[in-house]
This record gives sequence, structure tokens and C-alpha cells, in this order.
Amino acid sequence: MFTYRFRELPVALNKKGEVRAALAKQIRVHPEEIFNLEVERFSLDSRRKGDPHWSYNVVFDVASPLRTTGNNARGLIEAKRERQGIESEPLKDSVQMPSHVDIVGAGPSGLWAALHLLRKGFTVDLYEQGKNVEERFRDIRRFIVDRKFNAHSNVLFGEGGAGAFSDGKLNTRSRNAFSEAVLKDMVGFGVDESVVTFAKPHIGTDRLVLMLREVRAEIAKLGGHIHFNTALEDIEIKDGRICAIQLKDVSRHEARDVSLPFWKPCEALVLAVGHSARSVYTLLHARGVALESKAFAMGVRVEHPQMLINLRQLGKGVDTSLTGAAEYFLATPTLGKTSSAYSFCMCPGGILVPCASEPGTLATNGMSYSHRNGPFANGAIAVPIAASEKLFGGLDLQRQIESDAYRVGGNNYAAPAQTIKSFLAHKEDAALPKSTYPCGLVQSNLWDWMDKTICKSLAEGFQNFDRKIPGFIDEGLIVAPETRTSSPIRITRNNDTLESVNTRGLYVLGEGAGYAGGIVTSAADGARLAHHAKMR
Repeated sequence: MFTYRFRELPVALNKKGEVRAALAKQIRVHPEEIFNLEVERFSLDSRRKGDPHWSYNVVFDVASPLRTTGNNARGLIEAKRERQGIESEPLKDSVQMPSHVDIVGAGPSGLWAALHLLRKGFTVDLYEQGKNVEERFRDIRRFIVDRKFNAHSNVLFGEGGAGAFSDGKLNTRSRNAFSEAVLKDMVGFGVDESVVTFAKPHIGTDRLVLMLREVRAEIAKLGGHIHFNTALEDIEIKDGRICAIQLKDVSRHEARDVSLPFWKPCEALVLAVGHSARSVYTLLHARGVALESKAFAMGVRVEHPQMLINLRQLGKGVDTSLTGAAEYFLATPTLGKTSSAYSFCMCPGGILVPCASEPGTLATNGMSYSHRNGPFANGAIAVPIAASEKLFGGLDLQRQIESDAYRVGGNNYAAPAQTIKSFLAHKEDAALPKSTYPCGLVQSNLWDWMDKTICKSLAEGFQNFDRKIPGFIDEGLIVAPETRTSSPIRITRNNDTLESVNTRGLYVLGEGAGYAGGIVTSAADGARLAHHAKMR
């Protein structure tokens, strides 16, 4: 047998999945002469507006050698099959851990650390200050109706982490053995198997919820224990090593009848708390755990009619029932190339949601359901913020903008909003267009209260984006602010062991540690720790 790889194999929109026939036609062989055909990756190629198609990277075997020159063989190269999966990742150093591990945070990194540690024979207790995802959904719906904020169960905190109420995108800039293992786990938990091979996989918040139930059941089946409504209050460190943790039952938070904290011994603590666990950063700093300021980004959410994005990105007459709602990925240098503006977490056919981790503050986010069939598209337009000279400088800036937004919005979680056209003219709108934001909008001139450097960079970015997507300015609505793109603080760790550089037995993972971004990379961080863990 001879093995080949074909890159960017074109397949018509209405022939999605019919790869063998397309490949056979391209290399001029009979379909039955192709053996062991595997799809490595596929994507939507919309570079030719009005004529998009599917593009596949495949590996396959044939009995006789093929010509790798000529138009029909463009993209064809000789190849070797590569081992896939977490078992192919060599162990650099074993991470010596006790047989019992405590994990704080039931987001992707915490859940996957628990799963993979349990599979290796460790015992695990996982603590989450929020509720399971079903109850969390109810709390969020209740908040939208009555605006009574629950600091422990909201869009940012609870089972699944902030990613459970996002677009459900599973794409990652770089795939490795750990991210591949996470995606394969998800397929085992009921997610469509295309997430393993699609370049920009997406499952949606509704299907993420179903998957999280399966993850929870698997953890229980393996003997793990998830303790919801349980917040980390304190840690004890002796001789540079974690030795105990203090936990508190917050289940009766709304009734202000909160149980007293309790201490328990702990030799190995995995922190997977997410990028908005500000109280944990304060706690770690007070206990002498090494932290550092890091760069992050802030900006706004923008909303457009999905029909406009479909037209500009795909072209006229394209059947979006075949392609799905169109996305955009935009970036441009600004302020004399000293800054930039870029799109982040774009949600086709999605909705806007309020998110905050503290009372008296407001931030926005976007999410989509699996079908992405809503009438509006939204995305963050973010501006980089340099690492602050002060450890908590970035966090203070986030909090200031969020507090100002809450005040400008009327202290009731309505969001300050402005059309892009009026933003560029530095004036308040007489009226605002329709929006999916559920808590109401308040007309506001963002220049009056947002950081001026961010505003200037956004203004240049919008003008550039309008050249790429005509109508971006005239049909765009700004809903502010978007502040939680990533954490402004990093918990400094040894990247070989994932352990705190100055606190033995404290392992820090995911977005909260400042070392991951997104659902898959965060989960992969947890899988990586478990892969290297060795029971002592």
C-alpha cells in the first residue's frame, strides 16, 4: 500500500461528507481503489464570494503509486500516518501527586482534570461555588426577570464555567494530543463526531448543557464527587506546601443563611477557577502565592443583522442552510500601529447576555444555540491592554469600566448602547435599533465614560472593518462593555508540572491561571495535568 495526503480537496456544498467520490474524481481513480480513507480536517472555503465549497484534508491508501504532479494532483503528497491521541504525547516529567486530589472549579479544565485523574485511579473531590447547569439556567432566567444578582450562580459561575453560556465554539488555534483527546471525549458524551475534524467546531449552549450532564454522570460513575454550592474561602500553606483548604456552603446564599466555613486537610489542590474568580486572586496574594500581571483585552460587543454578514462573507444567493450562518474574523493595527482592534468570540445567529461576577457591575457577552439561526450576529471587538505595573491594575481597570457601565445603564443591568455611526460622530442616538440584549438598553455616548484610548482604537478599527464588510458601520450597534476576554492576572506556574512556582501541591489550570483561552484549551490543560500525574 502507498499512503498519500490530499490537502484542500474541494467538495460541493450539497455534497458534504461525500469525500471518497470527490477524491476519486480529483486523482482519477475508481472510488473502490481508495482504502483507509480518513478525514483529518475540513472547513468551509468562502474565499470566492458567491461560490463557497467544503475543503477537506484527507489521508488515504492506494495499491499503486500515484503521480503527484499535474493539475489533478495539486494538493497531493506522499505521507505517513501519524499516531493520534493523548497516548502519543511523551511524558517529560512525572508529576508526583497523592492518591486523593481536591479540585476547585467545575469549568472545562476542572472537569477534565477530574475525568482523567479518575481514569488513572486517583480519588477526586471537585468543589464548585455555583450550581449544576440545570439550576444555573433557572437562576439566569430569574435574574433577567427580577435583576436580583446571585454572586455564585450566574453567566460566569456554575457547572461548565463561563464557556457553558457562550457560543459553544470548540475551535482552538493549535491542536495537540490533549485537545484531540478532549474532543474525542466530547464525542463519547454525545457531541457530533464532526467536532474532531471540523476546523471550527461549534455545538451551541443548548447541546453543551446536555454534554455537561454526561460528564457529571461519568465523574460519578468513576467514583468522583462534585460538591456544588461550595466556595473556596481560604488555604493554609506550611513550609511552602499546601496543607489545608477552607470551604463554605453557599447554597442558602439568597436567604442570607450561609453556613460557617470548614477546614479540611489537602495535599494536592487543583485550582481551575476561571478568569473571573477575583476573590481567589485576592486570597492567593494574601497567602503569598506567586501572581503576576498580564496583558489582556477589553472593548465592546457589536450586533448586526445576520443577513448582512451572510451577504458580505458568503456572497449573493448562497444557501445558508448548507453553509450555516456566516462568521467574520477581523483585525487591524490602530493608533499608528501602537495598538490594534480585533474581533473575538463572534456568535453567528446569536444573542447578547449580561455577565457580571460582582454586584453593582455590568459586562456583556455573546452566545449562540446549536442552530445559530437567530436574526442577529454579535461579536466582541477588543483592544489589547498592556500588563499593568501594579499587580491588580488590570483588574481595577476592568472593575472601573464595569461599575461605570452599571451606573450609566441605570443601576439595573440595562446596558449602555450606541450605534457605530453615532459613536464615530461622538454623539448620543435619538433612538436605538432592535437588539437581543435581554435587560434593556440605555442610549449613551461611550466617549463620555469609557477609556478614551480604547474608544480611539475602536473607532479606527470600525472604519477598517467597514472597508472589509460594507455596512459594518451603518448597520452596527454597540452594546458595552466587553471586559472578560481573559484574566489580567496570571498565577505563575512551572509549565512542565503545572504547579505553582512557590507553593508545592498547588496546581493551577485553564483561563483562571492565565494559561488557556476557550473551552477546548482549558479542558486540555486539565487532561495534560492528569496525563503527567503519577500517584506517589
